[in-house]
Amino acid sequence: MVSLTRAGHKAATLVRDVKDIDLDDLYDQLENLRDYVHELSQSIGKSASRQYGRARAYTSEAAQEAEELMKENHAASLILALGLGTISSVAAPSSACS
Repeated sequence: MVSLTRAGHKAATLVRDVKDIDLDDLYDQLENLRDYVHELSQSIGKSASRQYGRARAYTSEAAQEAEELMKENHAASLILALGLGTISSVAAPSSACS
């Protein structure tokens, strides 16, 4: 259980501390915190943008390489596409009936 005397003492301490607060100092601290959060969000945004750019370049390069391989191995690409199409058409009706 919480002691009523102890709770009263804590409340009195809190009230005394609140009276001692310099509002200008508090506003300055809040302004500094706001500036810091703003700078942090900008930094995170720039970092995310760079990461997105790298990921996009990597996937674009991989897609171009895959396209070039498909063009070079046209017959193998057609056989692979035919095989995958056959497998998916056989698997689709059986999964729909389940």
